[in-house]
Amino acid sequence: MEAAITPLLSGIADKLLRRPPSLREMVVIVGYADDYAWFAELVHRIFPQEAETVLSTPGVRKRVERFADLFGERHFPLYAPFVEYWTEVEYDEPPWSWLRRGIPFDLAGFGYDTLHELWDSCSEGLSALALLVRPPNAFFYGTDGIRTAWLESAAERIPVETLRRIPRDGIPIADLSEAVNGTRFEGAALACSWVFAETGNFFLDHSYDDGWYDGYADPWEDEIIAEGTVEWRRARALMESVSQLADWLEDDLPGRFDEMLHFILPRMPEHEQKDKDDDD
Repeated sequence: MEAAITPLLSGIADKLLRRPPSLREMVVIVGYADDYAWFAELVHRIFPQEAETVLSTPGVRKRVERFADLFGERHFPLYAPFVEYWTEVEYDEPPWSWLRRGIPFDLAGFGYDTLHELWDSCSEGLSALALLVRPPNAFFYGTDGIRTAWLESAAERIPVETLRRIPRDGIPIADLSEAVNGTRFEGAALACSWVFAETGNFFLDHSYDDGWYDGYADPWEDEIIAEGTVEWRRARALMESVSQLADWLEDDLPGRFDEMLHFILPRMPEHEQKDKDDDD
């Protein structure tokens, strides 16, 4: 009597589609057949028109990479180090098994190390914009040290006389936002909100750097994907606005930073102007 084919393996041929798998691929797929079946169904659900092309890509790991690229084009980017690691390194568990744990969002927030090495980690334009604002009171157990370090780095690129025009503790983000709203310097407030995780946007206010967000909290549900897609579009628009202003500054950082201050400071609320006069 022939042994019955288990339900788990009975659909493997359909999942593999056109290209016969190598022996190594078959061993991996059979070993994680349930996870691979889940991945194939995910691809069919999200990309019904492209699913056959994705799942017939030579090499099962390359299929995950192709899925990640397509997902980033249509919805939002997946965490690049995750995709690169699990598709380039031969690991005990295949990449589709890790995808099943949850969506690996590509987070664009600023972690502790990035903030404390801002002028070395980010563009000079973005770093200069961060000088404008007053860090939140609860910012990493104190604000003086990091602001002093930023100003010291800025002094190597911007005249000290120009930097002294900034209020000593920085401008509150709310006041800066009000001053530049609807102007060509609106990106300055957006940049500062992004740096200090006050945008209200999921992608921009979170980071993997500090190890407190593991990125696998959300399942691959249609509602979550749709919400993430909208959120990413907002994040991308904000980052593009910041990038345009940062690029403009970098064309002549000393002169254009001074030009920006000439525009912004007179628009500050009266209490900010008084504080600035007291500092002087």
